[in-house]
Amino acid sequence: MSSLIQEKDPINPMRAYSNAVLQMHWVLKCLSKCHVVVALVMLILALAADYVSYRVNTVRLHGVAEVCAAYFLLMGIIGICGSASHRRGLIIAFMLMGLHAAFIFAPIVIIVSSFDIHFFNHECWGECDWTLLSASLPRDSRCQILCGKEAIDENRLSTMSRLGTDYRIDAGLITLSIIEFLLSVATTILCFRQIFGFMSAEKCINPTANVELVPLNDKQEKSSDL
Repeated sequence: MSSLIQEKDPINPMRAYSNAVLQMHWVLKCLSKCHVVVALVMLILALAADYVSYRVNTVRLHGVAEVCAAYFLLMGIIGICGSASHRRGLIIAFMLMGLHAAFIFAPIVIIVSSFDIHFFNHECWGECDWTLLSASLPRDSRCQILCGKEAIDENRLSTMSRLGTDYRIDAGLITLSIIEFLLSVATTILCFRQIFGFMSAEKCINPTANVELVPLNDKQEKSSDL
């Protein structure tokens, strides 16, 4: 008898729904904190890579990893605010940023760091007859990359710049980017499930929202006709 009463009790599905929402927000909050930690470590490694590059006088794409790490950090902060305030707009922003982080920013760091490792391990040197900061490219301009110190004479080596950075720093950046990719995919899936899954659950829990209201006069007229 008690089981029948529990099945008809409308409070139980509402309680289960609220518990599921709270649990989902707790998971999103944990993921947001992981985004913040990974972004801070990546930012430190990116700054260390730039410092090593300036000290050893090598050429790398400065600022790319820093911008991506700042994006990951901002995404984590928005996720923390959204999971704490339960605002659907922040959750949607968190989902969209996770989608961009997974398929744009994390692969960019992986590709750039992979090129740095390749150039550094193969002792590649580069030379251009124009500066990278020039407003327009001159005609008949060219850049040349040579790998292997033995294939370059000493006179030409003095006019070329070493490419890449220490592989240990770039390997750390690649590892953090892979972790960030996995976290971003999980974030996007959970946010999508929370936004669209719980909206359908609300409709199932509140069936009275779809009930047609019939005026009392119509009911009396139908009963008199019978």
